[in-house]
Amino acid sequence: MNVLVFDIRADFGHFRKIYSTSSPLTYSIIPPTSFFGILGAIIGLGKEENEYLRYVNHETVNMAIRIMSPVRKMRMGLNHVNTKGNIWVPKQRREGARTQIRTEFLRFPHFRCYVHVKEQSLFHQLIDYVQQHRSVYTVCMGLSECIADVHYVSLEEFRLVNNNAETVSIVSVIPEKYVTSLCIESGKEYRKERFAFQIDEERIVSDYEEVLFEASGEAIRAVVSHYWENKAGERIVFLYDHRKE
Repeated sequence: MNVLVFDIRADFGHFRKIYSTSSPLTYSIIPPTSFFGILGAIIGLGKEENEYLRYVNHETVNMAIRIMSPVRKMRMGLNHVNTKGNIWVPKQRREGARTQIRTEFLRFPHFRCYVHVKEQSLFHQLIDYVQQHRSVYTVCMGLSECIADVHYVSLEEFRLVNNNAETVSIVSVIPEKYVTSLCIESGKEYRKERFAFQIDEERIVSDYEEVLFEASGEAIRAVVSHYWENKAGERIVFLYDHRKE
């Protein structure tokens, strides 16, 4: 399968966890549903009525994500101001319709993305924009204030390897459902987070999955049901199981 490889990095990132409310926490990696928005921003798919989800979704796009710098998080207060009239005005505050929310951010997030798009015209458009270091809309890491930079790495062929018993090193994050057994190594920090995996144009989530990763970006040694490998021996696991492509 032909795969576009590019890096995305920023000074800050925030991908709000679905269960955090008054003090937003962030996921450690780019959620798949947010990744669809990043692809839409690069090639210029509109957000009106979630148009981009019609073209880039779990059925049309496959992706793998590799952590390139250790996951670091910090918290700081964001000053929120009511800009929609005087609908909300705190009664106990002299300063008016504003409040400060303590928010968790990723610090210096840096990921390597492996992408394949079924629709060839869209895929070639994406390759062209990434190679030229261009995007139609500003690319960000979750929030519009977290502007991101995208750099082309390569266009490579990856081959599918079905695997039932061999322990291999996987450089990307791994959906837990593909892991048969995990080889725990000293000095590594293993984490698991639960993400929305499938979302429709009405932004209704129909599937959630748990994803394993090593917090410093080291490879994970595991037995997985299948993986994809390039000529250099780099092994990744795509988030979606499109094995027949």
